[in-house]
Amino acid sequence: MATHERIRRYRRVALWIGIILATIWGLSWGLGKEQWGPFRGQIVDVGTGKPIKGAAVLVVWLKDILTPVHSVTQFYDAREVVTDAEGRFVVPRRIPALFWIFIRKPQVTYFAPGYVAHGEVVTPPDGRPFVDPTIVQMRRLKSREELLKKRRSQPAMVPLNKMTEFTKAINVERKMLGFKPL
Repeated sequence: MATHERIRRYRRVALWIGIILATIWGLSWGLGKEQWGPFRGQIVDVGTGKPIKGAAVLVVWLKDILTPVHSVTQFYDAREVVTDAEGRFVVPRRIPALFWIFIRKPQVTYFAPGYVAHGEVVTPPDGRPFVDPTIVQMRRLKSREELLKKRRSQPAMVPLNKMTEFTKAINVERKMLGFKPL
């Protein structure tokens, strides 16, 4: 094959690789933008309707690592906030990943000492939780027995330095029960 033909073929291959990479990069800034936030909501006591101050809200992104044999899920990033006096929170927008197609839809987890999740109300009803207006309803646990039955583990795969407020909230409840902090 002549050198001239080889150069033309390499240029065509490079052009197609460039087009594919530009398409992936372009999609990462458009489609799926709600998966990067911001995430908003309000946490309230379902019995009284009053806001719950100091609840921890944690948003976790996991990524899939593809291999020829199988895929592996790993921690990618996390952001956390604490609710204000009105029970409101806003987890700021995260800058999108370059290859977002490998990042899973974020998981939003919340924890309030002495409460258990009851439900989420999204407006409109077919809206996206924490992207559209969302009210998180939590039920106060009234007895030690109820508190002991409650699952209060930390989310898997999240490094402790990425969920300090969440851990603090768990430790408040552990102290209420007379347990050692995590």
